[in-house]
Amino acid sequence: MEPSSLSPQVARRLAIRAALLEGPRPTPDRDGILEVVRGLGSLQIDPTRAVERTHLLVLWSRLGPYDARDLDRLRFEDQLLFEYAAFIMPTESYPEQAFAMERFATRDGAWERRVRDWMAENDALRQSILARLKAEGTLPSRLFVAPPGTTDWKSSGWTGGRNVPQMFEFMSRRGEILVAGREGGQRLWDLAERVVGRAMPRDAVTPEGFAERRIRSAVSRLGLADPREIRDRVPILPSADVRAAIERLVAGGTLRKVTMQADPAAESYMLADDLPLMETVVGRGWRPRTTLLSPFDPLIRDRERTERIFGFHFRLEMYVPKDLRKFGYFVLPILHGDRLIGRVDPKMDRRERVLHVRAVHVEPDAPVDDPEVGRAVGDAIRELGTFLRAKEIRYESIPEGWRAGLEQPSPA
Repeated sequence: MEPSSLSPQVARRLAIRAALLEGPRPTPDRDGILEVVRGLGSLQIDPTRAVERTHLLVLWSRLGPYDARDLDRLRFEDQLLFEYAAFIMPTESYPEQAFAMERFATRDGAWERRVRDWMAENDALRQSILARLKAEGTLPSRLFVAPPGTTDWKSSGWTGGRNVPQMFEFMSRRGEILVAGREGGQRLWDLAERVVGRAMPRDAVTPEGFAERRIRSAVSRLGLADPREIRDRVPILPSADVRAAIERLVAGGTLRKVTMQADPAAESYMLADDLPLMETVVGRGWRPRTTLLSPFDPLIRDRERTERIFGFHFRLEMYVPKDLRKFGYFVLPILHGDRLIGRVDPKMDRRERVLHVRAVHVEPDAPVDDPEVGRAVGDAIRELGTFLRAKEIRYESIPEGWRAGLEQPSPA
């Protein structure tokens, strides 16, 4: 069967729809948060608060203003979400994730062997953590002390010699313990079976079954994906195993090959069940939005893919010296309909409750003379101000054609 050919617009819209950035927004409550996390599969955790933490911004881009405390309630009270390896995931996905945890514990890579050897040398520390959590329940790692004779974890980075925190991290990666709460910025830990409860796996997961499920999920959540993008989302399996799983899914009719008109020689894949969306997204079924995206938003987190599908070159400049930055410290791309039309350079002053917008940068083909687009972008920035509880938004450098739409009254 000949691969279907996608126009650049259809490819963009499929990606946006899969990222839950099109159509009516879910309700901004616990149900809506859970719907978004389930739809995306995970939320990446990043502590940077120049604007707001990434996992909270990703939810805001899809929900609008919401109560961030509802996310913690879903995690630590309802136990419908759990945290693993700097991601928040639906608890029902835990059995599949447990396979990845097992692979971390047994995989024969140099890093995994080093971790295994160090944990074996320091099993007294590991056992003391398990025993105390079992007896006392949820605790922060700062209450634990490594026993005499503990071998230092050697690293040239900041983790060197931090034996207790490293043991907690590695035990978490192996699925023995999980984050059970937060106390300020500190994580509270408990035994995994207490955190995820009935979601603990009962049936064995095979590498083949794991690969096929992960690939189906990845393609569904990306809208379309090329082989490299799929492989990057199944990093714990060898590339040959991932390729074999893709071939099985194509042969079985689950995946269909597609090409993009801009590069007919490069193959991508879609779920066969999603092929009707190729027509839906160019008709009345396309319901665009305008919003701002975290630098780590799932739609743009893969920089190579972002450039391939959107023609949008994006790099995080947080670690670039100030005088060498092109756009800003923590820039939020502007999604308008099916295009990335610019970038906002914001900084939230929490003490004064002022959202500073140091610049609104536009792409060369952005509709800078369209006041309605300016109003839509302004509405998104004002909505961000509402979410951040800003009393005022102060602009510095903005496009003249959008000025009227941007400089509307600030949130109360």
